[in-house]
Amino acid sequence: MVYGVLGMGLLFVGGVLFVNGLWLLGYGTDDDVAVFNFLTGLITFLIVLWWAFGGDASAGTPFNAAGTMLFSFTYLWIGANAYRGIEDQRSFGWYCFFVALTAVPTGYIVLLTGDVGLTGLWWLWAVLWAAFFVLLGLERAEYTDAVGWFTGATGVVTAVAGYLMAAGYWPWA
Repeated sequence: MVYGVLGMGLLFVGGVLFVNGLWLLGYGTDDDVAVFNFLTGLITFLIVLWWAFGGDASAGTPFNAAGTMLFSFTYLWIGANAYRGIEDQRSFGWYCFFVALTAVPTGYIVLLTGDVGLTGLWWLWAVLWAAFFVLLGLERAEYTDAVGWFTGATGVVTAVAGYLMAAGYWPWA
């Protein structure tokens, strides 16, 4: 059950990462991208609530909920910044630094469960969040295109993994 719900959320995370990557490359408007970020943030937040407070029926844990909340807050913040047209995103960049630091040991803890695929995803996302820290927190705009392409590629990998999880074909489940 945990993988099915996680897969559903990651399918949307992959989609929004792909769209956000295109947005960074100049394809899309702030208002348009805000809608998908809000939707993905809401979907993942509902998963967080279910895992954190759903009791035994949810099959999730506070650890699952905490990790997923990192995503929820990321997409809600991106959506809010895009909708409001915020130019200075240094604070969000520093949040990405925090998330990158959190994602590395999270990947290791997941590795201890034997899920090599999800471990790889957590470490891929750690690199992505670190890239957003460099781009936004350190204001290194010269990396915008590279981060855009990396974001889009990470979105494809995430969406495929989410689809496999949701469909019941994740090899490490």
